[in-house]
Amino acid sequence: MASNDVYWFRIGEDLTISFNEPDFIDFNWNDYTAYDLGEQMSLRARNVSFEKDGQKDFRSEAEIPTQFIHSKGDAIALSPRGWRPLAFIPNGASVLLDKNAFSTVKNHIDANGNPQDRSIKVVVDFWQNRDFTIDLKPILMEGNNRHNKQLPTYEEMSAELNIFEAKLRQRLPKIKVTNTPESIRRLHEASARFFHGFDAILEFIERVYEKLEEGVKFTKNLAGFKVILALAKDANVLNHHLVFAAVVFKAVSAERNNPIYKLLKFNQPNFIQQGHSFNGTLDIFSLILFLSEIRNRQGNTHFITADKDLIYLWNDMVDFMIVDDQPGVLSIDMNYFLPGLSDDDIAELVTLMS
Repeated sequence: MASNDVYWFRIGEDLTISFNEPDFIDFNWNDYTAYDLGEQMSLRARNVSFEKDGQKDFRSEAEIPTQFIHSKGDAIALSPRGWRPLAFIPNGASVLLDKNAFSTVKNHIDANGNPQDRSIKVVVDFWQNRDFTIDLKPILMEGNNRHNKQLPTYEEMSAELNIFEAKLRQRLPKIKVTNTPESIRRLHEASARFFHGFDAILEFIERVYEKLEEGVKFTKNLAGFKVILALAKDANVLNHHLVFAAVVFKAVSAERNNPIYKLLKFNQPNFIQQGHSFNGTLDIFSLILFLSEIRNRQGNTHFITADKDLIYLWNDMVDFMIVDDQPGVLSIDMNYFLPGLSDDDIAELVTLMS
């Protein structure tokens, strides 16, 4: 259902700019870099009205130079088409909230529900006055929460969610939370299917990391992918988990420190000892899981996070996401993992991955 919100901006004393929320064009990856550095960027929208000295003008599409005031490390909202600051989440939205986004709440609202001394008005307004519902399930998939690297039981998931909801309600007593016992049970079932064979994925990723430490270079072609795929199969990675062969290949064959490389923490020392393979793999699984949920829900749905690695990965892959007619099913164009392949190579890749 389209939002009926209208965004108004006053520039100087006499210029007013406005447009409807559905006409807002979400920001992209380069925009995020500028936003994070506090630099000027362009706010883009369709069907924009301009009014100055009583004279009105209308443009089918416009770019408005913008510089957003925000606290370093604040959360943003990931959307099916990119991302947006929290102030641009419309009324009636459903938002998925992960654990690090709670830091943004604490940055702006104290334990008694009052604005912090250096809070930003539009962020406080979003948390306190905007009409939206919160889905807290993403916090249950935080890699750093799973110290024993095991899937929690349904009962443990429910208890963890209740604790986090209580902390959130202390600062935001009016929030509406959508989680139900049934939604947690569905998440547990989906996660159980993923965790069955998780050890094989971790072994595979650690073998790839060891190759990187030895100085092995993985070529960005089908032959290079076959090397990665062989490592995955040697580690007994099976069935749908083989998508991680493509994920890891994208990380090690693209430019150094690309979004997947950083999310997997291949750029961190003591990789195996620190358990980076587990955290990075679970983060990728949870991102795809909740990204699928966002893409397939009806209405306005956003994923609020302050995790830079997730933000960069989302912006990197969002154009390659494909939703079919099955609810909750998300596919990713294999050209994302192996850009520039010929049709014959793609056909062979599909056969290999099947």
